[in-house]
Amino acid sequence: MKLKEIINKFIKYAVWWGIAAIVDLSILYILTSIFWIYYLISATISFIVSFFVWFFFQKYITFENYDKKHMSQGFLFLVFQVIWMWINLLLLYIWVSILWFYYLYVAIFNKIIIFIWNFSMNYFFNFKQK
Repeated sequence: MKLKEIINKFIKYAVWWGIAAIVDLSILYILTSIFWIYYLISATISFIVSFFVWFFFQKYITFENYDKKHMSQGFLFLVFQVIWMWINLLLLYIWVSILWFYYLYVAIFNKIIIFIWNFSMNYFFNFKQK
């Protein structure tokens, strides 16, 4: 694939990733700060909700992948995201419970760290171009 096409996909990815990140972080904030749910539980719930938004945007809009392999692609997408979720929960716990950082700042920082990894995994493995 040409560099220009990769850059276009990356830009689309960044836009839709941003929307999914806003959904995720909003749910995390609402559950933790308004409903007083423990931040690690809130992070897990926000991950589950944003997962579906995230998968739809990435499959159909960013990568323009209309293969009928919804289940296998969804499963692989879930595997990548669950790996990230566990890393995210571990980092949240360390930075918030041990080092006393504000949970929302840590969640935003973690999302930025994972940005490139998620794009690479989905571009080269899950929704690879033909």
